Amino acid sequence: MFLKILLLSSLNANAEDVGQFTFLGANEPAPFEGVLLDPIATADVIVARSFSQETCDLRLTRALEKKEIDFQLERDNFQISYDVLRKEYDLVLEQKDSEIEQLQDTLKKHSSRNKWWWFAGGVASGMVVTYGAYWMFNEVQ
Repeated sequence: MFLKILLLSSLNANAEDVGQFTFLGANEPAPFEGVLLDPIATADVIVARSFSQETCDLRLTRALEKKEIDFQLERDNFQISYDVLRKEYDLVLEQKDSEIEQLQDTLKKHSSRNKWWWFAGGVASGMVVTYGAYWMFNEVQ
């Protein structure tokens, strides 16, 4: 495509003759009124249209490629941000799990190993307090 444009523009630049045109009136040799172009002028009109179309296509393609690159860059930046936040979240979660594990180990080490004695002592002290309250309130009456 670029080669076509280069070829067309180089042919136009090297041409020494400039296209000519003339207007014909109603009673002149042509059967209708219009504009008469010589072959060079006709070629210029055809090439100008083709050149304009190619230029427009190139600009459009370039703009689309630029937008595609910008979009891909933005998408990559979002992916990088997501990955960083995900790693940070995993790290915090891992630290919290480690902290919970350490606290559970500490609790197991400091909790008494004689739970049944504490249970029996609690039941016995509850019975003593209940009997003492019963005895105290019965004497008052």
